[in-house]
Amino acid sequence: MSKLFGFLAVAVLLSAVVAGCGGKLDDSYVQTTLKDAARGDVVSPSFKYSFDTPNMIGSANNVALVREGNIIEFFVGDGLAEKAKQVAGKKFVVHARKYFTPYIHFMVDYIVAGSDTIRVGEVAVQLPNTRPAAQFAAPEEYETVDTGKLSPSLPDLRAIVDTKFKVDGAGISWEQVGDRWSYSLNFKNVRFFIDESNDAMLAVMNAIMNEGKTFAGGVQYTSTPTSLSREYRERLRSGGNVKVGYIIYGGNALLISM
Repeated sequence: MSKLFGFLAVAVLLSAVVAGCGGKLDDSYVQTTLKDAARGDVVSPSFKYSFDTPNMIGSANNVALVREGNIIEFFVGDGLAEKAKQVAGKKFVVHARKYFTPYIHFMVDYIVAGSDTIRVGEVAVQLPNTRPAAQFAAPEEYETVDTGKLSPSLPDLRAIVDTKFKVDGAGISWEQVGDRWSYSLNFKNVRFFIDESNDAMLAVMNAIMNEGKTFAGGVQYTSTPTSLSREYRERLRSGGNVKVGYIIYGGNALLISM
C-alpha cells in the first residue's frame, strides 16, 4: 500500500512539472468571457477561468488591467507585466482564479501561447480602493488650481508647495527627461513628475496612455526643482514632483490613500 501511495505522489508531482513546462494544464479552468466570469454568469466550482487573448490595456510589474467592452478588471500575478510581453501580438490564453477580496479580481496562474506555457503564480499586491465616480466627491483639501497659469518659475511653484489640487484633462506620458525616466503629468506650460510606486495605480496610468485618454484625479505637489537652473527648468518645462491621491478612470474613483 505504501508503494502505491508513493507512486501516486510521484505521478502528481510529475503532472505538476509537466504543466509548468508547457504540457497539458489542469482542465478545470472554464473558458468564458471577462464579463461572464466577473458577474458570475458562468459557473466554475473552483472559480478557475480561462480567457482567450484578453485585451490588456495597461500593466505594471505584478498588475494588469483587462478590458472587455466597458468591463475593466484587475489581473494580478508574479511578474505579470513582463511575462505578458512575451506573448504580445500572439494568440494566447490566460488561466486565472477569481478572487473576491477586496473586490472581484483575477489571480493569473498561467499564460499559454501555442505549446508554450508561462507560469505566473500568486503574489501579494495592494489594489486601490474603488467607488463609483458618480458617488465620489474629492475631499475638501483638494483645491481648484488654475493649472493654465502654472509655469516652471520658482515663485509660481512655491505658491503651491504641499497643495493638494484637482486635475481634469491633463496629458500623461512616460518619457526620459534629462537623466531619468518618469511618468509626467503635462499641463500647458509645465509638467510634473509623478511619484508613484503602487503597481495597480501605475497600470491604470499606463491604460490611460495606451487608450489615448487624459488624466483626471487629484494630486499633491510635493517638491520644487530648486536644484535645477532656470534655463534647464524652462527647457524641460520641469515643475518638480507630485503624488497621486486618486484617479477617475473607467467610471470609478481609484485611490490608495487620501
